[in-house]
Amino acid sequence: MTTFDPSAHQHMQIADPPQRVSGMRVPEAWALLGKPADLPGDADDAWRQTGFVLAEDLRLLTANLDLQVRLAATGYTLSARNMRMASIASLWSRAVVTASDAAHLTRLGSYQSALGLVRQLAELLAAQRGLAADPEAWETFKAWAHRGYATHADSRADEIGLGHYFAGEEIAQDPVLRVIYRGASDLARPNFGPSALFTANEATRQKYPLVFGDRAFHLGWAELILGWLLHLGVAQLHFALHAAALFPAPPELREAVVAHARAVEEYVEHHAHSTTSGDTPRCRLEEYVDNDGRRRHLLTDFRRRTGDAAKRILL
Repeated sequence: MTTFDPSAHQHMQIADPPQRVSGMRVPEAWALLGKPADLPGDADDAWRQTGFVLAEDLRLLTANLDLQVRLAATGYTLSARNMRMASIASLWSRAVVTASDAAHLTRLGSYQSALGLVRQLAELLAAQRGLAADPEAWETFKAWAHRGYATHADSRADEIGLGHYFAGEEIAQDPVLRVIYRGASDLARPNFGPSALFTANEATRQKYPLVFGDRAFHLGWAELILGWLLHLGVAQLHFALHAAALFPAPPELREAVVAHARAVEEYVEHHAHSTTSGDTPRCRLEEYVDNDGRRRHLLTDFRRRTGDAAKRILL
């Protein structure tokens, strides 16, 4: 059995997928997961402090995900109920769960695990954009839909097929998405610098104080990850609003989405640099370009607790 190669068929128009969208179940609302029972001490403290110090982040993120599922549900409108909508909604569904799980892990102090999900979330958003904007990507999806769900005689299996797709250009062309994707990827991988930050936060050239399995609260990591989730959540809503033919939201829902996006942008902007009313600037990651042109990551306002001195970390 041969494998479909989209590059060999890039100029061939493929018929619409043979499947029909026969059902679409969407939650009526979305809420972040509650506190697990019997948390160990560090994770329990991380949950408590995140809920106290970053309560507004969690409130906005919950509102964001709730708006996302309400907006996604409009895809089942008769005029929008087709496989183009379903191809994007399938990725969007994964994105909602991924964002929610990343927030949950962040509350538990499992920052390094949450970062892997942030990377996945960025890829899922980029893939939705690519399917909507790139005709070649849509042709690739249609080819997969025609060849999937067959019977593979040699393995005696239902052959769904991988349907490999990565929207790298969508990530590269968006400066915000690019920074989040590169940052989350490099922080989640087994690179030495991030590994030291997660396991020996106070290390210097003279000492390496290893804390194995550290899940203690860290304000900098929590601010960075939840801020990224808010940015990606707003980007997801913006994308869906502009895909009105696939997700025809009624006016009142569109107005709620626009108001939410404005509230998130004002909140993040206020805390990006503000030091008024006792606030301290949020931890953030920026691109830093060396004199030789090498792109690096610069963590600013990186601190474990609110009263700690802020650090700048170059990775």
